Amino acid sequence: MRDLVPDNFSYTAQFCEENIWWLAKTLKEEGVDPRAMQVLFFSNPRMQIVMLNQKAAEQGQLIAWDYHVVLKLHHAGKDLVLDFDTRLPFPCDYDSYIKHSFPDQGSLPEQYRSWMRVIPAEDYLKRFYSDRSHMRGILPESAFPAWDMIRPEHGIALQEYWDMEKKLPDGSYTCPILYSDNVITT
Repeated sequence: MRDLVPDNFSYTAQFCEENIWWLAKTLKEEGVDPRAMQVLFFSNPRMQIVMLNQKAAEQGQLIAWDYHVVLKLHHAGKDLVLDFDTRLPFPCDYDSYIKHSFPDQGSLPEQYRSWMRVIPAEDYLKRFYSDRSHMRGILPESAFPAWDMIRPEHGIALQEYWDMEKKLPDGSYTCPILYSDNVITT
């Protein structure tokens, strides 16, 4: 497996769901057991989550996303999160990532509280697809990924993954993010 450094992997800004698909695919091809990986899809029923330490926000400020996707990797006895869009380390310890990426959920109005869909990476690799329609008219075509769209024969659309109330046939489950610390890393 290559060094876990962001520049060693494919990345296009604003396409976290595809970046994570390519990351999981690359790691699998390099011998990482897919059972050691999970895709974490953050959103909520209103598609309005608040995150900390994201590069797209001003340093020290919150950002609101409709969703965000990262990879959880169990490696060398630790659970790590790989997020191309964070100011936190890449990779970051899972507990530290959650603590430093999400404000105290109890202090937020319910409409901004984050949920997490946990997806087995193997299923995400087999089923995820996006036609990129959610970004058409928002970004110029030149900002879209250079790689072809990810379109498996029997896929689950991006829009289905971000529906936190929907049961999917991929072994995924959803749960709220719960804890009581609020830390911003600058």
